Amino acid sequence: MINIRKLEAELWESADLLRAGSKLTSNQYCMPVLGLIFLRYAYSRFKMVEAEILKDRPKRGGRVMPVEASDFAAKSALFLPEEAQYKYLVNLPDNIAAAELKNRSGHTMNSLGEVVNNAMQLVEEQSEQLTGVLPKDYTIFSDELLSELLRIFNNSALDDIDGDIVGRIYEYFLNKFAKNIAQDDGVFFTPKSLVKMIVNIIEPKSGTLLDKAVTRLIQRIPQKGAISGLFANDRPMRSYFFALSPIL
Repeated sequence: MINIRKLEAELWESADLLRAGSKLTSNQYCMPVLGLIFLRYAYSRFKMVEAEILKDRPKRGGRVMPVEASDFAAKSALFLPEEAQYKYLVNLPDNIAAAELKNRSGHTMNSLGEVVNNAMQLVEEQSEQLTGVLPKDYTIFSDELLSELLRIFNNSALDDIDGDIVGRIYEYFLNKFAKNIAQDDGVFFTPKSLVKMIVNIIEPKSGTLLDKAVTRLIQRIPQKGAISGLFANDRPMRSYFFALSPIL
């Protein structure tokens, strides 16, 4: 059984150690790191759903037909193009410029930051809920730093946990970042207990709750965790927090 407390602490320690060795502030580091956590979970979810689809996939000419975005939509899951898949990003060559990779607009990318920005844009194109939401400022990271971050979140333990646990890790990082950012910029974290109290007062039962002043990543209030709500649309109440400030 996975020790979640140990896992989240180890992930944080590794990620924060990299930041301490760079010139980036906690405020600059926060949202891109949270974006990588989201992308890592999205990939795990993608692989799980892909395996389900392939079980009953018809064959043509002796070969299994490739999965398509519509197959994932039928299962209320997020489709990831190859260039947005975590495995693709982790296995990129060290010299991005020499690889002559093209972004979605056909322009050559010269850094790993550009490649990850492109991946986030590709993910946003798969879901209206994500349009304009994911961080795309990875070019402030050196290729070496970003490559190490991708490696840290390529932990196989993240394949064996569900969305609620990933939401817990996400929240753990938010709390940790909030303490650092509050010291740097005077921005403070809204405790989960306070969020729950607000929800209990307004008692949302159905529809969509939109708060534009919380975070640049979508976050879901009710019973389930923060990230899992992005991948299923069969629940009666969905609450989203869109961002203007850098942290929740």
